[in-house]
Amino acid sequence: MVRSVYFHREKGMRIIEGIVDFASLIEEPDTVLWVDMESPSDEEAYCLTHDFKFHPLAVEDVITRQLSPKVDEFTDHLFVVFHTAYYNPGEEGLSSKEIYIFFSQRYIVTARYREFKSLENLFDRSVKDERILSRGADFLLHNILDYLVDDYNGALSLFDHIIQELEDEVFRDPNKEILRRIYELREDIIHLKQIVSPQRDILRSFTVGRYKLISEKTYIYFRDVLDHLTEVDNRANSYRDLLASVLEAYFSAVSMKTNEIMRVLTVFASIFIPLTFITSLYGMNFEYMPELEWPFGYFAVLGLCLIVTVSLLIFFKRKKWL
Repeated sequence: MVRSVYFHREKGMRIIEGIVDFASLIEEPDTVLWVDMESPSDEEAYCLTHDFKFHPLAVEDVITRQLSPKVDEFTDHLFVVFHTAYYNPGEEGLSSKEIYIFFSQRYIVTARYREFKSLENLFDRSVKDERILSRGADFLLHNILDYLVDDYNGALSLFDHIIQELEDEVFRDPNKEILRRIYELREDIIHLKQIVSPQRDILRSFTVGRYKLISEKTYIYFRDVLDHLTEVDNRANSYRDLLASVLEAYFSAVSMKTNEIMRVLTVFASIFIPLTFITSLYGMNFEYMPELEWPFGYFAVLGLCLIVTVSLLIFFKRKKWL
C-alpha cells in the first residue's frame, strides 16, 4: 500500500493514494513530498529505482529487508535504516521493527513491512498541519525520527511495571518461574541496548554537519531526538541495575527460605538425638539390666522420652528457634 502527502508552497496540501508519476512531482520547485510504503509490492518497489532513482544497493536492502541500523550517503540522497522496539511480555519478549527511509532535498520515502502507529499518526497530522512539510524535508525527517524514538516509551513503561511486579513476588514466593522471568527480562534489556546504541551514532551524525543534505538549522532538532534516545539508553541501564538488585534479592530470599528449612530439620534432629540414645540404651541385650524386670520400666522410659522432648521444645521456643 502506498499513500503520499504532497505540499506545494502555492497550491497547498494534496493527498495521493497509490502509484502516480512521482518523477514529475519531485521536479517541481518549492515542494515537499512524503511517500509512505507499507509492505511494498514488486510494482511499488519498482518506483524506488524508476521514479526516484535511488541507488540499487539501497533498494536491494529494502527488498531483502536488511536489518542492521545504518545510514548510507549517496550522491543526492541518504538511506537510513532505523529501528524501534515493542514488547510482548510472556510471548516473544522484546522485538524490533525496522523502517527504511530515503531522504533527499525535497522528498522522503519511507518503506516498512510492519505497522507503525506512531508513523501513521504523524502522517495523519501532516495532512492536517502543513507546517510539518512546509519547513522542508530535513524537518520532516526530524519529525519521523522523533516519533519513532517515542515508540520506545511503551517498552520502557512495561519494563518498569514488570520489574516492580518481580520485586514484590521475590519476597512473597521466590520460585524458579520468577528466576526465569528475571533472566528473560535481562536479555530483553540487553537487546534493547543493542538496538539503541548504533542509532545514537546515526542521530549524532545528523548534528555535526557530516551530510550536506542536512541543513545546519536542523542540527538542534536532531540533537533533541538524540537526547531522547540517550534517555532511553539511560533508563535501560537503570532497569538493568534494578534487575541485578532483584536477582540478588531473589538469591537472598531463597537462601533465607533454605535456612528456615534447615533450622526446622535441625530442631527435629536435635530432639531425636536424646530419644535415640535412650531407646538404644535399653535396646542392648545385656542379661543384667534391673530396669528390664521393673513392672513400670516401660512407662518410665516413655515418660522420660516425653519429658526430654517437651524440655527441648521449650528450650528451642525460648531461643526463638521455632
